[in-house]
Amino acid sequence: MGNLRAVVTIAAIAFAAACGDDAATPDAPIVIVDAAIDAPPDAYVPDAPNYDFSCIPNAAPTTATATIQLSGTAQEVFLNGTTPGIRNAMGVSVQACKGNCNGGNDLGTTGPTPAAGTYMTAAISTGTSMTPLDGYLIATKTGNRTTYVYPASPLTMNQAGVPIIMLTTQLVQALALVGVNQSIGNSMLAVLVTDCATPPVGIGGAVVTVTQGGTPVGDAPFDASQFDPQGTGAWFITNVPPGDTTVSATYNGMTFRAHVVGAVADTTTTTQVKPGY
Repeated sequence: MGNLRAVVTIAAIAFAAACGDDAATPDAPIVIVDAAIDAPPDAYVPDAPNYDFSCIPNAAPTTATATIQLSGTAQEVFLNGTTPGIRNAMGVSVQACKGNCNGGNDLGTTGPTPAAGTYMTAAISTGTSMTPLDGYLIATKTGNRTTYVYPASPLTMNQAGVPIIMLTTQLVQALALVGVNQSIGNSMLAVLVTDCATPPVGIGGAVVTVTQGGTPVGDAPFDASQFDPQGTGAWFITNVPPGDTTVSATYNGMTFRAHVVGAVADTTTTTQVKPGY
């Protein structure tokens, strides 16, 4: 039973890796680092680790490169008996989308991934006005739960080393054995709350909010750091009803930037929450 309890923690930590910043190092350990040298004085929070909050006052980006391409590795969390593990995922199709992903909002599909799990999207045009891409990825594979990957804010440049984490169907079924009763027809969310640093640092003690129409939804967020310090800042929310869902967080009186992700029945959505752009 102890090994099965680790399933939830490993899943949350793995999902957190999929939500790294533009220049984040893939699969980097979550560690506390000093704030950026040029961080404003109000970036310091007394009696707390030296998180970097310098991006709070940043304005939303208005320009992007002419094209944006995403690449990385698809992985899956699985069970070997009662022992959870993570491996590269072969046979994953990765679809790039914006909006409802229909018609011109379908930005193309790549895959299936090879044994190494690597993928690369087509170069996505940002239009004649070269505006930031408010997009996301959908990863599908037979035998796995579909995963949606949303960035913390609209994309402005190529993104390399973006991992995609999926749950096998067997692992999802095992969640019930550790008290995670995910209902059919609902979504799961994995949220990583970080500071503004590069690579980003998971923030311990943040409070995650998940709402639809201003009303909290889903089960109480599960804090992955309860069982593993590498899960600092990683939260797992089950039983989120399908629909547009706003995610944000608060920490020491600060409200981080909120953004909308899609919650889709019987899938998992992963995203990152940052203090600002």
